[in-house]
Amino acid sequence: MRGDRGREEQGKKQASWLTSHIRVRVVSRDLKGGRLYLKKGEILDVVGPATCDLSLDDSREIIQGVSQDLLETVIPRRGGPVLVLSGKHKGAFGSLVEKDLDREIAIVRDADTHELLKVKLEQVAEYMGDPSLLGH
Repeated sequence: MRGDRGREEQGKKQASWLTSHIRVRVVSRDLKGGRLYLKKGEILDVVGPATCDLSLDDSREIIQGVSQDLLETVIPRRGGPVLVLSGKHKGAFGSLVEKDLDREIAIVRDADTHELLKVKLEQVAEYMGDPSLLGH
């Protein structure tokens, strides 16, 4: 029965976490013949439920129509700006206090309430936009 949970999660439609101005890494070797593999960039625009346009950090090249399945979020250094992308704290903006890679947990200090939020690493990303765009 151990394998059932994995199949169940794959069958579930993945919720979109794409948001403009977050930093992501390309994790697909297929995109652009593999030349973008592990490159980082910023999401410029979310153009569909699970599709975005992104600007690469190194070349500023703009890649259009990238599926979120080909990307993963980038976590900033301690003290860096983060945005919570999913879960009960979705939309919270703050700074990264701590990341525990073993437990896959991030501790985020909410910019508004100064409360410490405990979220999964996969639910947060480095925020590169102006905090005023989020209402902060």
